[in-house]
Amino acid sequence: MSDSLTVFEKTYGWYLKQLETCDYLSRAERLGASAYDDSLVFSFLNDSVSVSRVGVVGPGGKAPGFSESIVLMNYILRCPEALPLRGDWITYREVEGSGPLTVYFSDNALKPIQHRFAGHLPGLRDACAMLGGREDAGAGDYDLSASFSLLPRIPMGLRFNDADEEFPASCTLLFASDVSHWLDAESLAILAVLFTQKLINRD
Repeated sequence: MSDSLTVFEKTYGWYLKQLETCDYLSRAERLGASAYDDSLVFSFLNDSVSVSRVGVVGPGGKAPGFSESIVLMNYILRCPEALPLRGDWITYREVEGSGPLTVYFSDNALKPIQHRFAGHLPGLRDACAMLGGREDAGAGDYDLSASFSLLPRIPMGLRFNDADEEFPASCTLLFASDVSHWLDAESLAILAVLFTQKLINRD
């Protein structure tokens, strides 16, 4: 346990040092954040968080978990100099560098949604709404289509078909084509898993 804590502290400390060496407050507009005192404040999975050289603070003044903190700091540190062009939705498999992580993504982001909400479409609809999801009526022939803002510059689309007599339930998560400018493939997979965990727990 102490060794794991030491690894966490070293990694977390490394990211904080990276923040110390950059003018992260000047990135507020590009990140879709507000600059307040020495912090960036923005929405993360439909909750308000603040990030500064001191650390990450979530709802109720509590520090988020290690995974949440690393994703948030990566988002700030990778901020491009200009807003990239955005095209169509892409799957996780199409994200640069995602190859070694596609099984992890499927097992931990997609399958839990399929298993939890198969035969329970109203529950999925309610859970999506509680996470700030907006239903997309024109997104295609799905039982439920919704879009979310995981981070201000990282929208995500959820496409779900419920189980029927011929096919099991299926879920697809889609990302904007510019997502690699904001997060690496590993951080994006972690972000999707965090979303899935919140979605299931909100139902």
